[in-house]
Amino acid sequence: MFESLKELFMAWNTKNGERVKLQHTYIVIALLLLIIAGLIGLINKDLGQNILAVAIISAALFLINAVVWSLLQSAVLSRTMSRRTSATRKK
Repeated sequence: MFESLKELFMAWNTKNGERVKLQHTYIVIALLLLIIAGLIGLINKDLGQNILAVAIISAALFLINAVVWSLLQSAVLSRTMSRRTSATRKK
């Protein structure tokens, strides 16, 4: 079982880029904190709500990161890539 998990993580590490890994990390943290907040909320309501607030912040970071990367990709990176390809064609 541990070997298959190790192989899964190694494949995930080689297949995905840094941005995708960061996005996966944000969403996994948010989901785990949501589950933990639900379980702890059964015992201690205030602590469960505090953990839920951290989960919401993590989910917000996920969404903000996705929007910023999309804007960066469409506004900046695509234009620089098109300028590079046009500059190499002129030479």
